[in-house]
Amino acid sequence: MINYLSHLEFFIVEAFRGMRRSGIMSMVAIGIVTVSLTVFGIFLLFVANMGNMVSDVASRLDIVAYVEGELTPDQADNLKSQMLKINGVEKVEYVNRDEAWKSFQEDFASKLDLSEVMRENPLPNSFALQVRTPDILPQVANEVAKFTEVNEVRYSGKLIGQIQSLVSAVRIGGVVLVFLLFLATLLIVVNTIRLTVLARETDIYIMQLVGATKSFIRWPFVIEGIMIGVIGGGLGILLLKTSYDAIIFRVSSALPFLPVMTNGGVLTMIYIMVGLAGTLLGMLGGYLSISRILKEKE
Repeated sequence: MINYLSHLEFFIVEAFRGMRRSGIMSMVAIGIVTVSLTVFGIFLLFVANMGNMVSDVASRLDIVAYVEGELTPDQADNLKSQMLKINGVEKVEYVNRDEAWKSFQEDFASKLDLSEVMRENPLPNSFALQVRTPDILPQVANEVAKFTEVNEVRYSGKLIGQIQSLVSAVRIGGVVLVFLLFLATLLIVVNTIRLTVLARETDIYIMQLVGATKSFIRWPFVIEGIMIGVIGGGLGILLLKTSYDAIIFRVSSALPFLPVMTNGGVLTMIYIMVGLAGTLLGMLGGYLSISRILKEKE
């Protein structure tokens, strides 16, 4: 156990020494990692907000069934009960045409007096149906349309489809962008640590002569890469959180109706993913840089 701890201490000291020797290049690598991970985090936050908007819009979606003619209270209750029996329907609300017209007039009272434009109520009686998921909107609409009392059925399912298509396109484009950024950043980290490796090429050769294993030689450089990734990831998380909190505060104040992502659990998970990506990036960079040199010396 003591032997392992002494080895770990040696690896960490050597990693710090390597970063100090290539100070400027290490700072450049940390900066590149920070920028790349910030872009990665922005992509995750954007997709999370788009998904949140889709869920919010989907929760507000409903089907409106317009009824031809007048309905007695018993007829309205009977039709409502039959609609509730349709698979996937969670809630049905009867909207009387007089109540709907009164509400409509109140909404536009500050802009226009509708009673001066229209003397008669043009709105029909209707039923508003809420369904379990937006995927079953077309099927439920077809079932509702079969009632003889129903004159017309409308729903806004196309909006959800369009938003979901946009989210899918953003995900595909974002994955490609993040992959390219990951590769570019990995190459920079590899080359940065490789400069440290080349500067210590003689030391590595001597260590090989005295019987040091490849793992013993490799670990300081792997830890150096991890340190670069962790520092870059930490800076990226700090930049993301500070910027996102400030932007969300302003958006929520200016557009309170916009369903932005404020779920602390989801945001924490995104920040953790950014940190893990930085650690993985640095670890791979350190491993690949020293492995190439060790392979050349075989």
